[in-house]
Amino acid sequence: MDKIHVVFFPAWYPHRSDPMPGLFIKRHALSVLPYVRVSVLQVVGEVRKAGPLIEFDYQEEDGIPTQRVYYRKHEGKLGKLLDMYHYMYGTLKGYSMLIARQGPADLNHIHVLTRSGFLPWLIRISGGAPYLITEHWSRYQVKNRHKFKGGFRKWLTRQTVKKAFAVCPVNSQLGEAMQEMGFLNSRYQAISNVVDILQFTVKPEPPPNNRFLHVTCFDEAAKNTKGLLRAFSEARLKRPDLFLTLVGDGPDFEEVKAYAMELGLAAHTDFTGLLEGEDLVRVFHENACLLMFSNYENQPVVILEAFSCGVPVIATKVGGIPDLLSDERGVLIQPGDEAAMTQAILAQADGKNHPKPELLRKYIEDHHSYDTVGRTYFQLYQEALA
Repeated sequence: MDKIHVVFFPAWYPHRSDPMPGLFIKRHALSVLPYVRVSVLQVVGEVRKAGPLIEFDYQEEDGIPTQRVYYRKHEGKLGKLLDMYHYMYGTLKGYSMLIARQGPADLNHIHVLTRSGFLPWLIRISGGAPYLITEHWSRYQVKNRHKFKGGFRKWLTRQTVKKAFAVCPVNSQLGEAMQEMGFLNSRYQAISNVVDILQFTVKPEPPPNNRFLHVTCFDEAAKNTKGLLRAFSEARLKRPDLFLTLVGDGPDFEEVKAYAMELGLAAHTDFTGLLEGEDLVRVFHENACLLMFSNYENQPVVILEAFSCGVPVIATKVGGIPDLLSDERGVLIQPGDEAAMTQAILAQADGKNHPKPELLRKYIEDHHSYDTVGRTYFQLYQEALA
């Protein structure tokens, strides 16, 4: 029997301008690839002054047929209308091009609402293929709900959620937040993010207890890296040997780096920029603990990667982080509590909070591996088509 054909509709996905956004969605696609045929339709708005208004680009990436549509974004109110037209046209045209190559979809899979759900919803209410929703976005969290604006957007979100076979937030707390906002469906089933455990290894020898790691997108509103730096600076008053490596890039990178200099941390921090692959594994191996001081989160993939390397975590009690951490896997503190973060850093440096690396990795193998997550989605696909 032929494999089920599932088309992914991701709002976020790696593309030619940036290989990082939605990388966790691509990992979801790779996790189900042994069980189904997966195709991807991505529509991307680009800020550029030249080039065609709309481009269609088809490639096969890691065994996944991928149809991308790039449209040139415009400024002003009229520009927003043009952007919406190009998005809708690109979605319809791109989908027709994709299924002409790959055949009709048996099931559609939306990743991140709302616009990406428009066509699967339209297909379903017209009697076509069912669809699932996987949600990753933190806009449903209490601190972010004020940013979720527009009567039509909220109406379309409600309709899209209602008609889905199932809604799969990446953690149970996100699902509760969505339902609190009135986005109702009879089947909410949390299915986690996934990590490729073959890319990450546990270092045979443990790193020094005084070395800490922070991996971030340098978005201060969410990540509160400045607060972390203040807590780290306080910890250094008792342990001058502490060292913090900060990995990543983002809109507030230079501001945060300058702030670290203001705190006198130039010789005690290393801002590496973006690291991937073996370079990322290397910094996990070099550090004893991952630190996160976020104001809000959903399910940070970096925690899964840390556990895959046997590295424990100190993080704030927000979003889906409590689902991941326990006394055996790390330490939870309240968001914004710099004194608690300082004490947790000192305790870690003094030899406390040292779970066995093999237990951390076993947790990932059992709950967040490609095999575990892929089989869970495949079962859900089968139920949707039964």
